[in-house]
Amino acid sequence: MMKINAKLALAALAVGLIVAPCSAQLPKGFLRGGDVSEIAQVEDAGGQFFLDGKKIDPFELLKKSGWNFVRFRVWNHPRDGYCDKEHTLALARRAAKLGFKISIDFHYSDWWADPGKQPKPAAWANLSYVDLLSAVTSYTADVVSSLVKQGTPPYMVQVGNEITAGMLWPDGKVDSDKPEQWIRLAGLINAGIHGVHQGGGMKRILTMIHLDRGGDFAGAIWWFDHIYEKLIPYDAIGLSYYPFWHGHLDKLGPNLAGLAQRCQKDVYVVETGYPWTNDVKGRGSERVFADSTKLEPGYPATPEGQAKFLTKVESIILNVPGGRGKGLLYWAPTWISAPKSQSPWDNLALFDFQGNALPGVAAIGGQK
Repeated sequence: MMKINAKLALAALAVGLIVAPCSAQLPKGFLRGGDVSEIAQVEDAGGQFFLDGKKIDPFELLKKSGWNFVRFRVWNHPRDGYCDKEHTLALARRAAKLGFKISIDFHYSDWWADPGKQPKPAAWANLSYVDLLSAVTSYTADVVSSLVKQGTPPYMVQVGNEITAGMLWPDGKVDSDKPEQWIRLAGLINAGIHGVHQGGGMKRILTMIHLDRGGDFAGAIWWFDHIYEKLIPYDAIGLSYYPFWHGHLDKLGPNLAGLAQRCQKDVYVVETGYPWTNDVKGRGSERVFADSTKLEPGYPATPEGQAKFLTKVESIILNVPGGRGKGLLYWAPTWISAPKSQSPWDNLALFDFQGNALPGVAAIGGQK
């Protein structure tokens, strides 16, 4: 086993650890925004967005509401064509014109990657581990350099999406304390970080590791202690926090504070969501969440309850000691149902069923 570990370690070092040092110039201010990857799909399906009863471009609407940050998901070769490199470049141009900071969320997959599934892109399915490292670096560098060349450099890049159980299974899967699993995962993460810096050139781009452990301090620390041992030079920690999956609000603050102190990193909630209604009769496909018994006490499934929840989450992040809490991003705020497509998230979007902005949009923007 030691011989295998040595080979894996050398491969990881050869491809992944030749990276720029972590930057001391971490973000100033507070990032307010969300993952708006679905905008192009919604618009193509006839969806529209309204602010105070007037139709408006969604990016302009979010900017007027105080948002300063947007995230875009990137899939290698998605089945429906959206969230690929070309759509991401187009959305980035629209966002950059209005001054948004941009984050890129690499799934390293052709479709959804999360803690329960991390499938390789079909084009990488038969690659050896060493070749997989090279593919991660070159693909990451290509997307990032394309963004830089068109004048829309990302402010931050997530190397993987909710990689609590690893990424690019089975090569990068982690489900135990076995050193060889963490060596493989570390090599893949480092390969992605190397690609970010290679593609960024002279641009300093922050790198983030993203887990889904918003209410699970013990699980998060177990994970980051393993990563710490591998000397991965990432800049920030991002967590997903959905109270109906990750625990009550009283779990979020101690987790963020503990991670910031233990890892000496800035922390973000890069995904959250809360329903504005549980009345989902006749609305599209199966809902992602429609269970009133799992709502946070004191935060009803109403537009006002949704906004109140977001204001509370923001206050928790802002109270992380040492100013380490740096941002709040809502997941899929603009994923509404449209005439030609139905969204499984429309009761958790920040718009009603007609596309009107709800109070949660202003809450994210700090406009109480």
